[in-house]
Amino acid sequence: MAKRELMIGAIAATAPAEKVTIAADALTTHGVIVGMTGSGKTGLAIVVLEELARQKVPLVICDLKGDLADLLLAFPHLAADEFAPYLPASTPTDQRDVAAQEAATRWRDGLAKWGLGETDITALRSALSWQLLTPGSGLAPVDLLPALSPPPGYDPDLDPDAARNRLDGTAAGLLALVDRGGDPLSNRDHVLVTTLLDAAWRAGQALDLPELIRQIVDPPVSQFGVLDAETFYPRKERQELVLAFNTVLASPSFSVWTRGVPLAAEQLIGPPEAPKGTILALSHLAERERMSFLTLLFSTLLSWARRQPGSESLRALLYLDEVQGIVPPSALPPTKPPLLTLLKQGRAFGAGVLLATQNPVDLDYKALGNIGLKLIGRLDTDNDRRHALQGLELGAGDLDGTVAGLAPRQFVLAGARAGAPRVITSRWAMSYLRGPLTLAELKPLLAAGGAAPAAPPRAPAAKGATAPVLPGIDQLFGSGEALRPAVLIEARVLYRKAAPALQREVDGAWLAPLAGDGVDWERLAQRELPALDGALPPGSTLAPLPGNAAELVRAAAKDFVREIAARPLGIKWHRALKLVQETGEDDALFRERCLEAAKAGHQDKAEKVRARYEGKLRQLDQRLGREELELSRDRQELASRERQKTVTMATGVGDALLQGIGVLLGGRRSGWAGAARKGASTYRQTATQDRMADRARAEVAESEQQIAAFEAEKQSLAQAMQQEIELLDEQAERLADQIEPLPLTPGSRDITVRRVALAWLPDADR
Repeated sequence: MAKRELMIGAIAATAPAEKVTIAADALTTHGVIVGMTGSGKTGLAIVVLEELARQKVPLVICDLKGDLADLLLAFPHLAADEFAPYLPASTPTDQRDVAAQEAATRWRDGLAKWGLGETDITALRSALSWQLLTPGSGLAPVDLLPALSPPPGYDPDLDPDAARNRLDGTAAGLLALVDRGGDPLSNRDHVLVTTLLDAAWRAGQALDLPELIRQIVDPPVSQFGVLDAETFYPRKERQELVLAFNTVLASPSFSVWTRGVPLAAEQLIGPPEAPKGTILALSHLAERERMSFLTLLFSTLLSWARRQPGSESLRALLYLDEVQGIVPPSALPPTKPPLLTLLKQGRAFGAGVLLATQNPVDLDYKALGNIGLKLIGRLDTDNDRRHALQGLELGAGDLDGTVAGLAPRQFVLAGARAGAPRVITSRWAMSYLRGPLTLAELKPLLAAGGAAPAAPPRAPAAKGATAPVLPGIDQLFGSGEALRPAVLIEARVLYRKAAPALQREVDGAWLAPLAGDGVDWERLAQRELPALDGALPPGSTLAPLPGNAAELVRAAAKDFVREIAARPLGIKWHRALKLVQETGEDDALFRERCLEAAKAGHQDKAEKVRARYEGKLRQLDQRLGREELELSRDRQELASRERQKTVTMATGVGDALLQGIGVLLGGRRSGWAGAARKGASTYRQTATQDRMADRARAEVAESEQQIAAFEAEKQSLAQAMQQEIELLDEQAERLADQIEPLPLTPGSRDITVRRVALAWLPDADR
């Protein structure tokens, strides 16, 4: 996979010339952004999130202050009319046109300095499937009930840590709704709720709040430790907990927590081929609702992460824009245990966390110890700077002056995977940094964010167009000139199998057309619903209904259960590798995951092959090194012998010539004899040196032959090692291909119909 780089800014002294990037995968070790109000902390966070989105990294963004929905204000044309609706409310009406043009110009010019423009904004908008959700609000609600269902593969005997984490997180989130709970080991409320959840999940059953209340009244579990239920937690004392939960259930506002997008990791993150960017707007929630939701969210994401195969690549990122009170150093709110566990364990599965805070004293030291990437903005007081730098283990003395002198949008970038600390200026955000948005201002963003907006009230239907009267039956209407009837069923279907231990939950809406005199159940299909309203649109016409339409709709719930129970959910599994195809995972991706697991299983064998051959290769390298040293010495000896031979011959010939010349010039005849003797001596010396040079030459040739033999043996060993490793890869390929079908069929009790209605839809939506 190509390295994914995030261009988050530039060296402050050169900005925007000398760009600064960080690896997306560095965030598997998590990150923190620290800075006082006005330091540009939120702007930098949005830049990091934009860069991750451009790399198609799924995002779960907790917007606790209301300004992260700004990520949806990335206007592709940078035109004034795109900015105009989102100008601050304080902008005078008569100045809004001018202000919009100024904002558009400022953003266009700011981005141009960083080499960004309309093409980049368009790519950002399309890289992820964005959705804006408003938990606890009817605008785009989130259904908490899936968080109370047994997680896929729940098996406390096989993975007790994962089971305990999910149980503790779910129980703590529920108890936070009623301002109760505490230490998981000693709080009776917590022990009671986790025990009830565990018993239900082991039986493959999901709990909702009404059933939980009934079980608190009459626990199906008779023993808590060595004590019976009544001794452990007397019925009279349990009544207080029952009343607290029942008060929440009776509240009209609670219904909004049981509909909408399910609180499930797959719904927030999306499948690999269509990753999502989910913005969870939480600023409108009361403290206990916010803590309850975040606890369930963290627990859900932790459970998802632990089901993933190990990875050093960033699979998804959770962002929190304000951590005060969520993971404090000296208290135990319900959010703390699951978030701490996610920080400790998430990196092994590619689940990263990015936090923002005004001061790291808001963070437990255990959380800080698991954070690898640090970005520190301006902090005014000496005390804040000391706490920040010491808490982040950056050395207060070295960087105190640097942090004190930071301007807005300037940050010290540090961390083990970020190199030496350096001061950067964050790049210009592609999103319009409008500031916090209210719920009312979020309404027009819902459609752009991928969520279905609340349908506005429609004008009364045109005269002559009236809906049929069907007492006791809900009727919903889509948009279109010609509408035809269909039965709409909203339901949850639980598919389970004992061997292998497997569970799949499908929650959504199904449509079956009404045709002729009955329901066309053969065309029953799960569908993404268009926007529906309870009023007939003006100008629409309705197709005729069967005369027994009311009876058909009333019987639809029973018929739906029969139809779904007869339709297996076709998934695949790998018996030997014990892998099961995930929801939304196509055959090619599942086969690739099986191949990764098969190769991982052969890794030990491959390492042993490498170790065996590398030992032999090291021995050869040692022998080769000794032989190369010997060759060097032999070559030096040969060169020395050749030089001696040349010098001897030159000296002998010279002496003989000189003596001969002396005789010719009148010397004694004995000089001729001397010259002859010298010539003979030179000949003997030369012959001796020839023999020694030949011996040295032979030794050089022998060393060269030996080195060539060693090189050939090394090549042969390397080829043999590669062949054995390739054989292991081929075995892994064959193993990965052993995928089998695994049909799942739900029992009637595992199908829960929540709603049946008559839906009037255009043909394209039926």
